[in-house]
Amino acid sequence: MKYIYTLIAIISVSLSLSAQCIDDTHSPFKNQGWMSCNTSIGPIPERGNVHWLQYDLGDVYVLDSLYIWNHNVWGETGMGVKSIMIDYSTDQTNWTSAGPFTIEKAPGSWKYQGTMGPSLNNAQAQYVVISVLSTHREDVTCAGVGEFLFYLGEMVDVEDQEITELDWNISPNPTTEDITITLPENINLISLNLFNSVGTKISDLPLPAGEKITIPVSDLQNGLYYINFQSENETRSKSFVKVD
Repeated sequence: MKYIYTLIAIISVSLSLSAQCIDDTHSPFKNQGWMSCNTSIGPIPERGNVHWLQYDLGDVYVLDSLYIWNHNVWGETGMGVKSIMIDYSTDQTNWTSAGPFTIEKAPGSWKYQGTMGPSLNNAQAQYVVISVLSTHREDVTCAGVGEFLFYLGEMVDVEDQEITELDWNISPNPTTEDITITLPENINLISLNLFNSVGTKISDLPLPAGEKITIPVSDLQNGLYYINFQSENETRSKSFVKVD
């Protein structure tokens, strides 16, 4: 059985919200969607001051995938989200990160039907936080989206929750010269990527021959970065800080 969870329960600050669903399309009207023009520290402090949304699904569900209608206002589609991070949790204490993910720009048209978002690979969560890393125009202060729609699997009994967090880390953190990525045992890694703080991919990293790989980062500017790894069953991210 599949469930659909749309833009209903949001906890954030300084938000203006009006959800919509016009058949399979979204109108180009400004008041029919979500818009934030004030950033703040959200439930995931390491994201810094960002535009963010938090969902409470009411119970723990298996998260299948995400469908997205971006900000579809004619002449303002640059305010639509371009890169996001997704953090999910069963208890609002232990969070798992996925992303960054790139979202297509809306055309500002009545015919806009949205786009399929990232797969969440059957993660288990009750709480989901979406943090906006960047928009399609760098010179705007607001970020908007028409709708986030979750496709959910079965509800998960608390006593039967699976532990899906993989044991991997980045050290040292902060770092000046190098980082060492330690991966779980027997992981079948597909890709390993480096992103900057606004979700732009900087490079595809080499896949390690073993469980550890050391990456030089001395040439990077100071700031926050994300390492994203994808295996056959997981897409996970961790951050590190580059300093002098």
